[in-house]
Amino acid sequence: METQAVASTDFWTLIIAAYAAVISTFVFGWDAYKWLASGAKISLSATPHMKLYGGYQEDDNVYISVIATNVGDQPTTIVNLGGMYYDSFWQAYLFRRKPTESFVVTEPSQAQRIPYRFEVGDQWMGLMDQTDDFVTKAKTGYLFLILYTVGSGKGKRVRVKITEDT
Repeated sequence: METQAVASTDFWTLIIAAYAAVISTFVFGWDAYKWLASGAKISLSATPHMKLYGGYQEDDNVYISVIATNVGDQPTTIVNLGGMYYDSFWQAYLFRRKPTESFVVTEPSQAQRIPYRFEVGDQWMGLMDQTDDFVTKAKTGYLFLILYTVGSGKGKRVRVKITEDT
């Protein structure tokens, strides 16, 4: 009779230990996910054919506007705005290491100069001259603007799309 009670106790101990192991594994996985998902997350968009109105001097130039928003849970610092051009889909999306052309936008924003402390929820806007060369590249190939921040080696990129009818 006593042996049966010990076996029953061992059974319940095993069930409770298995339950605790499953729960602790789930909690560990959730904490790992939260740690990996935390940090600054940048939402980036590029809009061609932008003009400036107002100000002291009239500006007839056309720009590509880059708007970034920090939608993450930690601040970061914007350190650079650059770009890359690829001739083909394969180069742009599969073999991203060797662009046909790379460039840096030297002064993308007068009001929010780089390096710019990018707080959570903030929005940053930069401008790049929309030259005929960039229009041709955006229409015939794959033109990307890349926002580089502290701690992200590859940067966040967005494709500049200019269609034939615009």
